[in-house]
Amino acid sequence: MAKTGERDFRLDFCRGVALIVIFIDHVPGNPLSNWTLRNFFFCDAAEVFVLISGMASYLAYGSHFDRMGFGACAKAVGRRWLKIYFAHLLLLAVIAGLIVWVSHTFTDFDYLEWLKLKWLVEDPKGAIFSAATLRYMPRLIDILPLYMILLMIAPLLIATVKWDYRVALLVSAALYAFAWLGGWNLNADKYGREWYLNPFSWQFLYTVGMTVTHLSRTAPHKLPSDRRWLLLSAAFLVLATLVAWPLNQLGLTQVAPFSYIWPADKTYLAPLRVLNVLALLYVFVSFVSPHAGWLKHRAAEVLISCGRHSLPIYALGLVLSCLGYVFIQETGSTTIGHLAVNAFGISALIVVATMLDRLRESRRPVSVAPAVETARPAPLFEPAPVPVNAPAFYRLRGTTALR
Repeated sequence: MAKTGERDFRLDFCRGVALIVIFIDHVPGNPLSNWTLRNFFFCDAAEVFVLISGMASYLAYGSHFDRMGFGACAKAVGRRWLKIYFAHLLLLAVIAGLIVWVSHTFTDFDYLEWLKLKWLVEDPKGAIFSAATLRYMPRLIDILPLYMILLMIAPLLIATVKWDYRVALLVSAALYAFAWLGGWNLNADKYGREWYLNPFSWQFLYTVGMTVTHLSRTAPHKLPSDRRWLLLSAAFLVLATLVAWPLNQLGLTQVAPFSYIWPADKTYLAPLRVLNVLALLYVFVSFVSPHAGWLKHRAAEVLISCGRHSLPIYALGLVLSCLGYVFIQETGSTTIGHLAVNAFGISALIVVATMLDRLRESRRPVSVAPAVETARPAPLFEPAPVPVNAPAFYRLRGTTALR
């Protein structure tokens, strides 16, 4: 979610796709959600978003750390955190106001209960205070609070990863294991509802994203890079599809006894979810270079624009998904109604992202310097320079690292 002068457009592309998918999945009963990640794998767009956020955070704030130290890095993260915090409160206010108005206008469906907003109506002061302290999160509004928790620890994570990435992974994995085995979580509200996306668990995926980016920039030969890893990742994805898709299509993952033994719990980020999203990452970067020609095509560019402006696009998508559900409920859950909601919502996200891109370009100062060839964005997975006198094996690993 941060700005940086060196962008790997694959990150923005994947984040843009994740934001579109999150919008689709947030519309209950949406038939288009039958064709999103969550039906074919053990993970969904949330894992993709958090993993990429870890990568983007390292790229954005790691340079502050290198140039000006920990203090400057923490200050830059703090400024971004405040923007996201106030955006979260504004988003919550907009959705709450909208749904309260809808619930008074249309009385056939309990929209307040659907979004878990009754506390806000029954005890406004208590609910607002809890929302301001990130203890109250109505339904669907959970990714931004999770990201804010992760962003709080980003400077310390960056410093630890740069000092010794193995220590960062070890501490993060230990916290993840304790949360997974011990049931550690945070209470969200007075009703005792826990965070749907447990920060103690999801921080591990964020740390992995930072570590992968760090190694790809400093020691790409330490990343797995031979054909066996690609085949193993592809085989895992095939196996995940063969298991997850039929169970999801039949709805068995929500029914006892499958609901008790389903190995892809989302709240505590089941290990299968971590493995699944990492396999997706490995296969993707193995086949898509940072300078792939299709990333410059118009269809890819609009998704890149969505990923580049992730905060406003996420917020708009959440509002549109709520409006879309109200529209479907009040007009009848028809296929045409769902298609209209999807078409309007996705189009709106793309149009707004494109407008934000153009607005940013219009504000960019015009350079009077002689025209020079524009350097390509620094790729995420680019081999580091290999010493001329390095052993042949090292040189091979250096040139075949993930690109």
